[in-house]
Amino acid sequence: MRHTMKIARPNSRKSSTGFTLIELIVVISIILILGGLMFPAANGALRKAEKSHAENEAHNLKNAISAYFTEYRKYPVDPKDSPSETDEMLTDNKLMDVLLGSDPEAEPGGLNPRRIAFYTGKQAKKAGGGKFRKGVSLEADGTGELWDPWGEYFSVRLDLDYNSRVEKPQWDTTTDATVLPQSILIWSKGRDKEEETWKDNVKTW
Repeated sequence: MRHTMKIARPNSRKSSTGFTLIELIVVISIILILGGLMFPAANGALRKAEKSHAENEAHNLKNAISAYFTEYRKYPVDPKDSPSETDEMLTDNKLMDVLLGSDPEAEPGGLNPRRIAFYTGKQAKKAGGGKFRKGVSLEADGTGELWDPWGEYFSVRLDLDYNSRVEKPQWDTTTDATVLPQSILIWSKGRDKEEETWKDNVKTW
């Protein structure tokens, strides 16, 4: 009689491609650790991008004011306001309506009768509370305001006595100088929105 030999297979547990509970815990832990390492890097990159954007906007604004001066041989300031050189202007309607070439500033008595758009930029994004960020909040008549990445106006100081120098803002303690050999100073308060904590401030000088 012929006997057929059967090869016995190992009595293994049911094979599965799924994870065990311990394996799942290990994978989740690794993901959380990697996420924790990546968050500071991503946050740092975001802050760097915001600062770079603010610097570009500030320099674009400085160029726009310089172009206005070249065109009209004066700065975009209403002499009726009797401004002084140490007055800090903001990039609200008072200044930006002139630089944007708005309809009201092209009317008789306006500061931009030739309706030249000295400043152009992207539409700002809503930031809540009536504020915007990263650009110009433009109206249908060409009026508008310029906002930094943190939902605040830029500050501006001009050489209104035309002597090619401007008094430095008090918060800037990087040097002992009290005046700077420039005609236009522009700055942003930075991410913390406080001038006095000047290390994160963005400036054009």
